[in-house]
Amino acid sequence: MKYPYAFARHVMDKIATVTLGALFVSGPGRRLRAALAGVNPVSQVPDIKVALIAHAYYAELLDEILACRAVLPGTVALHVTLPAERMEITKQYLAGAPDVILHPCENRGRDIAPFLTVLGSGALDGYDAVLKLHTKRSPHLLDGEIRRKLLFDMLCGERNAALRVLADFEDPSTGMVGWRNCFRTSPPYWMKNEARVRELAGRMDAPDDAVRLGFFEGSMFWFRPAAFAALRELKLMPEDFEPEERQLDGTLHHAVERCFTIAAWARGFTVRDLRGRVLG
Repeated sequence: MKYPYAFARHVMDKIATVTLGALFVSGPGRRLRAALAGVNPVSQVPDIKVALIAHAYYAELLDEILACRAVLPGTVALHVTLPAERMEITKQYLAGAPDVILHPCENRGRDIAPFLTVLGSGALDGYDAVLKLHTKRSPHLLDGEIRRKLLFDMLCGERNAALRVLADFEDPSTGMVGWRNCFRTSPPYWMKNEARVRELAGRMDAPDDAVRLGFFEGSMFWFRPAAFAALRELKLMPEDFEPEERQLDGTLHHAVERCFTIAAWARGFTVRDLRGRVLG
């Protein structure tokens, strides 16, 4: 086996997710965390403008997205990308929710192509920090549901933790913030995408030291829209992405998932974990 450490870590991550992770996102686990958070002093609200963008392929999971938004202070706009044919059912799930902007799109490129369309439109330009989520289910994985809930809870499941992340964006050099446990740097995580990632990096004029593997698996994270300027300048369109055929690897959206950090590094931004430590 070429990368025994990477394989062992992958197995251990899976075991931790279906055991400790399942407990963490369970009802009792969330109640315990809420009680512990309640004894801590309330963190100061950073003076930055915040938004949330979510791809809602599964409209029935929008309540989880709204719960994340409720954790954030003040009025936070929610940008929702969704397949155009699911507009009516999505409106039903969002009925009464304020400050929601719907972006209908083609069912192509999973969450990535719709996200790039909104990013390219300039709709996110006025924000200092944006949380990118999507209603990921990964039905081919045993731990798919738990992984989504873990990501939601880690990125925006508790007020003080979220405020600490937002405070990182008061530093103008911060480009992305995500959960360290899903930050992948081991060579096997290139999978079938390395050549395409390097081709995209070349088109972004990314310097050699920015072209390296280090990405948030699942493509959920906090980001500064300006940090993705190099990726935005590629002007990738929905028709550039392969038609949806339930692909598990090797598509343009899998390559772009590995390019978010490269785009940030290429323009001098830092990538951090949820405790503010620099990654990559």
